[in-house]
Amino acid sequence: MADYKKVIKDKKLEAGNLMNDSQLAKCNGIIHTASVASGVVGAVPIFIADAIPISAAQVTMVITLGKVFGQKIEEAGAKSIIAAAASTFVGRSFVKLIPIVGWEVSAVVAAGVTEAIGWTVALDFAKAYRQEYLRQQNAKEAADAYAKANYYKKKNKYEDSDEEAEDFSDID
Repeated sequence: MADYKKVIKDKKLEAGNLMNDSQLAKCNGIIHTASVASGVVGAVPIFIADAIPISAAQVTMVITLGKVFGQKIEEAGAKSIIAAAASTFVGRSFVKLIPIVGWEVSAVVAAGVTEAIGWTVALDFAKAYRQEYLRQQNAKEAADAYAKANYYKKKNKYEDSDEEAEDFSDID
């Protein structure tokens, strides 16, 4: 569990530096809700009975986190994002064979894994969101600079022309 706590602590710290207050608050609520749900379901003493509800909580968490950062994530995409953590379910389920203590350990691990996955995914989405924002800002600045350069080019074309203007002052 110490590994999960360190990952979560590090990810939350990084999130605080990368996300605005609104994004951070939304992510915290989404992740915490999914973690609590996973922990509650993880305490169910039936071997492997919690795999589907925990997966559903994590998939919902990933899809909802995507919405915070303007990303539309389909269920299949969310499942692939959390697939790396699937191996933890097997190990956690075996611990359930130990009455009471095993159920508690299973609940804590389910909550910790979900929390770690949540902050990892939230940071990935936040980084992609920030990169897209910066790309759009750079594109806007480049377009503005191009428009400004063209304006001055056209303006100077008429002012700096070597051609003399025709004199029409003698026409009645």
